Amino acid sequence: MATVASKDLRNHTADVLPQVSEGAHATVTVNGVAVAEISPVRAMRRASMSERDLIVLLEHHQTDPGLRDELALLAGETTDDLGPIR
Repeated sequence: MATVASKDLRNHTADVLPQVSEGAHATVTVNGVAVAEISPVRAMRRASMSERDLIVLLEHHQTDPGLRDELALLAGETTDDLGPIR
């Protein structure tokens, strides 16, 4: 499914949404002009991730070639020397 007219979406929502929930993406048009996109909801991301999970993520979705090296430099740093927050 690539494009669905707003009228068709209104009349066939019960047909469109199950397809989207299975991974399809749809562009909604009004008078032939794209006005919105419908896509599946991504699962909630964890609040934190392990170093290994971050490395795997970066290997698959890296946009900045130097980011991995910079994160590796920062990985060992802590704020332990700052003492308690008052």
